[in-house]
Amino acid sequence: MKSQRQLQIGENIKRNLSEVFSRDDILTVPGSFITILEADVSPDAKNVKIFIDIFGNEPMHKKIVEKLNELAPHFRYQLAKRITTRAVPELKFVLDKTQDKAMKLEDLIAAEAKKFETKVTKKAVKKRK
Repeated sequence: MKSQRQLQIGENIKRNLSEVFSRDDILTVPGSFITILEADVSPDAKNVKIFIDIFGNEPMHKKIVEKLNELAPHFRYQLAKRITTRAVPELKFVLDKTQDKAMKLEDLIAAEAKKFETKVTKKAVKKRK
């Protein structure tokens, strides 16, 4: 479980990094849109995993994440100007596709519910005859 300090640092990093992305126009890569979902801070606050989701242009997702990780020192420098922590943590960008997985799971559940509904309807029709 995350400490209150870790959560506060994570939210602060997430907010400031979003501002840096907006200012540098990084949120919109041609054909894609990047969303910062969460900043997961390590207990010693020296490392942060930035979970992002990318909408659109799916074949480029891996390259976009690689490029963001290459630019991590730039983002870290920009964060150092904005946050007041003893040390600015190392950044690592991670693609988070939880939303896509949840949507696929919801679709599967809906399909199964529909199958079940048709079975129940057919049984009810047979009983009436």
